[in-house]
Amino acid sequence: MKYPEVRNYVDGSFVRSDREYIDVMNPGDGSVISRVPLSTHDDINGAVEGARRAFPGWAATPVKESVQVFFKYKALLEKNIDELAALVTEENGKIDSEARAEVLKSAELTEFACSLPQLTAGEILEVSRGVECRVERFPVGIVASITPFNFPNMVPNWTMPNAIALGNRLLLKPGEPVPLRAIRIAELLRDARLPDGV
Repeated sequence: MKYPEVRNYVDGSFVRSDREYIDVMNPGDGSVISRVPLSTHDDINGAVEGARRAFPGWAATPVKESVQVFFKYKALLEKNIDELAALVTEENGKIDSEARAEVLKSAELTEFACSLPQLTAGEILEVSRGVECRVERFPVGIVASITPFNFPNMVPNWTMPNAIALGNRLLLKPGEPVPLRAIRIAELLRDARLPDGV
């Protein structure tokens, strides 16, 4: 295999699963490039527990501070575009130009998340004498992002930067045929200093 077996990223560490594995295939030539575990309820509970421990600190982090992770992450996406596009091509079968466009869109979506401090400041509107409407931001907790195989780099970045920057923790479940770039995303987020468990 070209790549090591996929490990679940839980609470800041890559954890080997003792579960059944299935092959990850390169659709271009049919070769087996890795294996991915069929994670169970217990595996998910372990990830949820790590996310629960991270909740108080991350939820209390001001948005203008939490987006700093995504400024770094966006720069890492752009810096590693050749590698990430090649991984999308190898794992998903897209041609290079489509794979590169997907990674660039991921960076664009992350850039939007960096603007959240201006978009989520909250407001108070006096709609009538003695009646006001408030818009406030509250982290909801742990968010799950279950993504398909067809846009393995872009779709996670539709949800992940916004959910995390707004104080939530995220469980990412990629499509089984394309788990490798999810591992690479976890590595880049760790390099961008995303706290363990988030």
